[in-house]
Amino acid sequence: MKIAVLGPEYSYSHIMGRKVFPSENLAFCERIEDIFTAVMTKKAVKGIVPIENMLEGSVRESIKGLLKYEVKINGAYTMPIHHCLAAQGNGYETIISHPQALSQCSTFVAGQKIMESASTAKAIKAAAEDCSYAAIGSREAAEHYGLQALQHNIEDNHDNVTRFLVISLEELAAGGKAKTSLLLKPKEDKPGLLFYMLAPFAVQNINLAKIESLPSGRKMGEYVFYIEIDGNVREERVQSALQFLKNSVDVYSLGSYEVKDLE
Repeated sequence: MKIAVLGPEYSYSHIMGRKVFPSENLAFCERIEDIFTAVMTKKAVKGIVPIENMLEGSVRESIKGLLKYEVKINGAYTMPIHHCLAAQGNGYETIISHPQALSQCSTFVAGQKIMESASTAKAIKAAAEDCSYAAIGSREAAEHYGLQALQHNIEDNHDNVTRFLVISLEELAAGGKAKTSLLLKPKEDKPGLLFYMLAPFAVQNINLAKIESLPSGRKMGEYVFYIEIDGNVREERVQSALQFLKNSVDVYSLGSYEVKDLE
């Protein structure tokens, strides 16, 4: 079974994939969107995408992918993220990494020349090829590419974690306690729209864990909402809330899934 992850080797997505799917073949993608297209075209059975970091919030590329591609969420995993600064030596001029990693290490990189990369592992690889770069990424990536880890744990908060989603074309049935992700597309813009969308969850005593708005891409001022709730779509209270929502909103369920913590 092939699992699509953000590459190259020893990106945090790769590390997470090795922990969750240790015996599976991991296929490396250049961009987060490529993971979605790999799943959609059946080049991969599943994909792993980062969805949220404790320090920097949502990974917008992943939420846009959930909006653009008809995939389902099969599971979620939170993993501690500890960044190191890796280089060929101390003579570097520029710090390079993924925008999320640079932001998670904002205190450390303040006042230094920085450059963005498509992934932390790609940044580490660039530093291995050019001594003018120092890269922010995982200790495992630094070791793999033969770089010195000049400093460890340079993230702003050492309790830093990122949550990843496992996506596929198949909707799995989550048992017991679960989280459900939804895409809500309002049928028309009207006063109090956000209240009407959120009220059914409050009435059914369903905790709203996350809400994110994205432009619909169809016209200015029109938005689609990505929502996460604490509850299983099989529960009667969740079904009741969704049924009420359908009066004013097009509801697309991305699936109910368990959230697990990785070490």
